[in-house]
Amino acid sequence: MSMMGQLAAMDTYDPEGSFPPVDTAEAAREAAAARMQRSIRRPSETSPETIDKLAGVASDVLIPKTLLDWGLTAATLPFGGPLARPAVRAGALALGGLLEPSEAQADAGSKAAKALRNAMGSVFEGAAPKAKAKKEYNIENWLPVTPKPFVGDETQRVFAPGIYKNPKIIAAEANAQVAPEHPAMKKLFNVTRDDLYEISKQGRREGNITDPGLFAPKNPKGSYAAEAVMNPANAQRLIDNLTEAKKFPDLARGMIPWYVMDPAFQRLVQLVGKDRAVVEYTKFNSMMTPFSASSDVMKEINRGTAARMMADQGRFPEFVKYGGMPVEKRGADFPPEMAGVIPHLRHAPTHTDPVTKYLATGKHGYGDDTVKIPLYTQASGVPETGFQTRFAVPDAHFTRASGMSDVRKNAGPGDYMGGSEYRTFSPWFRENVAKPVGLEAVPTQALMWGNFAPQTGVKTPIGAPKLELISQRIWERAAELGIDPKVLRDQVLLGKGHAVGLGTAGGLGTIGASKMGGIAEGALEQ
Repeated sequence: MSMMGQLAAMDTYDPEGSFPPVDTAEAAREAAAARMQRSIRRPSETSPETIDKLAGVASDVLIPKTLLDWGLTAATLPFGGPLARPAVRAGALALGGLLEPSEAQADAGSKAAKALRNAMGSVFEGAAPKAKAKKEYNIENWLPVTPKPFVGDETQRVFAPGIYKNPKIIAAEANAQVAPEHPAMKKLFNVTRDDLYEISKQGRREGNITDPGLFAPKNPKGSYAAEAVMNPANAQRLIDNLTEAKKFPDLARGMIPWYVMDPAFQRLVQLVGKDRAVVEYTKFNSMMTPFSASSDVMKEINRGTAARMMADQGRFPEFVKYGGMPVEKRGADFPPEMAGVIPHLRHAPTHTDPVTKYLATGKHGYGDDTVKIPLYTQASGVPETGFQTRFAVPDAHFTRASGMSDVRKNAGPGDYMGGSEYRTFSPWFRENVAKPVGLEAVPTQALMWGNFAPQTGVKTPIGAPKLELISQRIWERAAELGIDPKVLRDQVLLGKGHAVGLGTAGGLGTIGASKMGGIAEGALEQ
């Protein structure tokens, strides 16, 4: 049996059990092939039984058998003829009092229609016998899993079924998406991914912010969603996954130091001295992170550096007015300096209000329930400005990987954690997951994000730390402008320039992924 066959036969991940030997290279190849093939069945592979079933169903649906059927066939010809007849027949009978409405509804989804649907499904989904599906869950994935061992009996859905796969397979699939290192970071900041990994002390460097200043209610009530995933089985699942991820050097050494930004600060020290560097880096960081809301990192960099530039010129109100404007609506009054800014549906007030407050008060002013962006801002700091590593940044992908999306009862199960959820979950995660794998909580979250990326919905290659992504943007923007990228680097750090645009008014456009080393849309969506 192939590796994917073994995986498909797996009912769930058992932290106490053992796994068959895994060829991780084969697993990665088969995973990619499975994503392309699992919904396809070639006509030559259709079984005689399926053909007979289709023929029988077609006869039931298409051939009129009663006077009413003949009449409805004629009446529904403009609307699909025989295919529309069962639903119309049911409605007619209900209106005529011959059937109760519930019976009419059942007839509208009649056995013939259901059989047709099932038969067609067998054509496109393949002839392999169905695995032990858990009918009580909304599973729309080839992997038959149940999250109950990890999140308890209150399961509402299986939001990202892949998070429960064999950890060896998860790590192999993530490693297959690691992008080659872009040369821009070495050229602009004289560091590599390995250098950042060493600066982070292999993920063990402790931040000097120990209290992030989050809202703390006097009588916290906890969170049912957080408590559901805070159990030994789920902790072991996450530990096993992180342990497997650390076995892939390219994956681990790229993701663990994702938040390390020290070389950018050191360049500012060279430009303006340490005291002013603290001021300038704080603005650089604090005016970028609010744009991470509902964005990938490349959009965050695009919009954040442009906002900083406009604010430095005393023109931030113009950014507020025009920064969310769709490209097709931009007129002659649109600021030419903002031509490469990517518009965003949540431009105002979600993105711009915190920056407006920051410019006025030095603080973003987020509400009590918002924890992700304040923690992200602190995690992206440096020792001289203050930075934190104790509090994992609870973005959407981290939340999904934790299993919390499977037990939430709200309208946005896949969103990032709110205040009550995070205040309950964070200490448990630090003590029961991060510590056992030998990492601080922030680099643990970064590695967890990269490792689960293929399972939680990230579509693009991974592995580049934030400083590398910023370097790539500067490098490409400089090439577009025909200037020395080191000059643009200094302008961006000081708020005199921006890292936006790649030859199109819409920013990344269709060029993004290929020109940015594959790290573009979907990269660390927050």
